[in-house]
Amino acid sequence: MSMSESPQMRRANTRGSVCVVVAAHDDDEHLRDCLDSLRRHAGASIPLVHVPPSAAEVNRELERLAPADVVVLDEPCRVTAGWLERLRDAAHGDTNTATVSALTDVGSPLALCEEGHPEADFAQLAAGLAERTLMLRPRLSRAFGPCVYVRREALELVGQLDEALDVRTALEIDFAQRCQLSGLAHLAADDVVVQRLAPERHAEVEELPARLLERYPYLSSQPAAMIPESSVLARALQAVRSPGRRLWVTLDARALDGAVTGTQVHVLELILALARTDALRLRLLVRAERIDAETLELLRSLPDTEILAAEELDPATPRSTVFHRPQQTFSPGDVALAVALGERIVLSQLDLIAYRNPGYFPDAGSWEGYRRASRHGLSAAERVVVFSDHTRRDLLSDALVEDSRIRVVPPGLDHRTRDEARRPNALEGDRGDSLADGFLLCLGTDFRHKNRGFALRLIATLRKDHGWPGCLVLAGTHISQGSSHELEQAFLRAHPELREAVVELGSVSEQEKDWLVSHAGAVVYPSAYEGFGLVPFESALNGVPCVFAPQSSLAEAAPEGTATIRPWDAAESAAATHTLLTDPSARAHNVDALATAASRLTWADTAAQMVEVYREAAVAPVRDSATLSRDAVERERTLTSAHEAVTQMLIGERELVLRDYDRLIVELGPGRGLIGPHGSLPENLQRALLALGNRPALSRGLYSTLSRMFVLGRALHRATRRLRGAR
Repeated sequence: MSMSESPQMRRANTRGSVCVVVAAHDDDEHLRDCLDSLRRHAGASIPLVHVPPSAAEVNRELERLAPADVVVLDEPCRVTAGWLERLRDAAHGDTNTATVSALTDVGSPLALCEEGHPEADFAQLAAGLAERTLMLRPRLSRAFGPCVYVRREALELVGQLDEALDVRTALEIDFAQRCQLSGLAHLAADDVVVQRLAPERHAEVEELPARLLERYPYLSSQPAAMIPESSVLARALQAVRSPGRRLWVTLDARALDGAVTGTQVHVLELILALARTDALRLRLLVRAERIDAETLELLRSLPDTEILAAEELDPATPRSTVFHRPQQTFSPGDVALAVALGERIVLSQLDLIAYRNPGYFPDAGSWEGYRRASRHGLSAAERVVVFSDHTRRDLLSDALVEDSRIRVVPPGLDHRTRDEARRPNALEGDRGDSLADGFLLCLGTDFRHKNRGFALRLIATLRKDHGWPGCLVLAGTHISQGSSHELEQAFLRAHPELREAVVELGSVSEQEKDWLVSHAGAVVYPSAYEGFGLVPFESALNGVPCVFAPQSSLAEAAPEGTATIRPWDAAESAAATHTLLTDPSARAHNVDALATAASRLTWADTAAQMVEVYREAAVAPVRDSATLSRDAVERERTLTSAHEAVTQMLIGERELVLRDYDRLIVELGPGRGLIGPHGSLPENLQRALLALGNRPALSRGLYSTLSRMFVLGRALHRATRRLRGAR
């Protein structure tokens, strides 16, 4: 039934004017509220029509209201001032626009509030939208109700709604697809929001009717609510959402299933700190089959945190607003995963040592593959997080990232209280009994750049020049590529007097590490390159001085005068170290200065800064380089998958050929003909001929050629014998 007078209808018959059609049941308790809101905010000159929720009824009104544009509400909604003008501006901003969908408060892919946590005041939500909107008007793959502006030109081009469908499906999917296939576009009005008065009664289209799948077969592999990859949409929605709304962030926590190093400590402490901010909806990607049960239980206990098992990922896994990879990308798969699970990407680049050092890879190809994956990750990321200004300068020096995308966020150092320290198992028995307290402790994986060889030179000089009687304990994981192990062993072979003074423990747990630090006279950390360098600060927080070099990030992070090593002079470094070991005032100065600096680095501050980085990334402008990088990674991942599939197919065919070969052997029996265990031909040739026999396209030509050669050879042999007989 029409809610307007005929003079108003006559005024509507002017191209470019707008009419509003509400498709709802007469007995809907929210209908009056909807109509009152529309009359108040649409103006008396705008025709307002209420019809039953039927595509046929809507079509009759669409035809009667021609040639005006039409706004269709397929459920009762509340609007605010200026909504219609902004929808019309968006619809007529480009000649090829077919529909414009308004944002909603809850319950749709264009919702501003989380389900179950609606904004208390709709007017306040709309006011905040007006302040924060970026006016991006992102493209959509279809229309999204309940409020859709439809241009008359689109109706005239593709026709009316399919009356065999319900209003929502007919408008948002079928009509929208006909428009899209005809070259028209669908937009979201990121400056208009409507309030759904009964969202629980109006579900989104989830399963498409068979007739639509036949009509649009490309939708068969897509959910009905499909929105194509659109960083613009993600950015637009994040910009206008309430600042109090939890930002959805997926964090790649797969590193937690390996040996405990500084990286694992950082990732776990960051997760715990982020969960405490109450600002995020966290989703943690883990390898559920490999992560230890205690860590997994700790993660599951965190509030507003979802555990996502990498083993259960599939194409339907939804994307979060932001995906954070808390360490550099090692392979195209790392980048592809980030692209698949996040609309926007944040990448932590801990350092560039592997990017610069081919020695950490088995061959040149592996190194270049890593470098390529690193570049793709850095290019695809909206924000790149580093621990220090030194790493920031490193990135800039190779033009890997623009300065505007880099954020320096140092790690926290107030780690959670761990279990009671435990004496390393490797020190049980005679080996540990000979180890007196006050030893030098060299912590760290035996990467070449960790420079454990200098620790050996240091203790050799301490014992020779200063008569220091203590031992050196080497504790850290052994690596297969780029290890300093052989250099260390060569030094010990050249200095046999050190054999009893050097104790190698290999990998130690965090509890064992705590015990070692607490019993050490000093910690030695002669690393030549660090993204940050946690060890000197952690050592000082435990009341133990640290011997380190003012290299890379430690040159800027450590207080002046605390670096004991003079790179890389063993004599001067040993003299300063001996003072640190024997002079209480020197020890106190070293510990106090480093501990004071460390106390300023808290995980609460780190988490707060990371939340701001996530928010920046969510609304960062879309860059062509990021899009190209994402596409390149997807192509590389697809090619790799195709190569693996072909390899598996060939392996399967080979197994089939071998089964046929074995069957033939059984049928012929041993010693029969040319093949078999006692055949005349070698086994590898037998298998090759059998494989060819299973491929007629290849074997026919080859066997035909061999046959002709055999006939020709026999003829030549007979002719030769006849000539010899004639002589």
